[in-house]
Amino acid sequence: MKVRRYQSDDHQGLLSLLKGAFNDMGNQFLPEGKDSDVQNIDGAYLKNGGSFYVIDNHGEICGCAGLRKFSDEIAELKRLYIAKECRKLGFGRELCANVINDAHGIGYKCLRLDTTAKSQAARALFKKL
Repeated sequence: MKVRRYQSDDHQGLLSLLKGAFNDMGNQFLPEGKDSDVQNIDGAYLKNGGSFYVIDNHGEICGCAGLRKFSDEIAELKRLYIAKECRKLGFGRELCANVINDAHGIGYKCLRLDTTAKSQAARALFKKL
C-alpha cells in the first residue's frame, strides 16, 4: 500500500471507495448532486489551486484526501476517507501531511477541514496535526 497523487485511472476506484465510506457512515453518496466535485477531480482540485491523493493497495483505492481552494488565502482539506481495512496504519496522517505540504507550497495562509460532526476520527487527526 502506498499514498500517491490521484490519476485519472483512479476514478472508478475512488467512486467505489466513497460510496462505501458514505454507506458506512449512514450517509447517502450523491456524485451527481452535493458530492459532484468527485466527478471532476482535475477541475475541482488539480487545476483549481489544489491537489488530490489516494491510497493505492495494489490497484485498489482504499483511501483519499484532497486540497481544494476556498479563496486566495484559504484552502480546505476535503474528502478524507479511509476504508476500514486501511485504518490505524498511519495512512490518514500521511494523506493529511501531503495535503498540508501542498497548502504551504501553494501559499495558502489557512487550511480548514471540511467534514461533518460524524467524522470524529478525521477531526481528531486534524487537531493533532
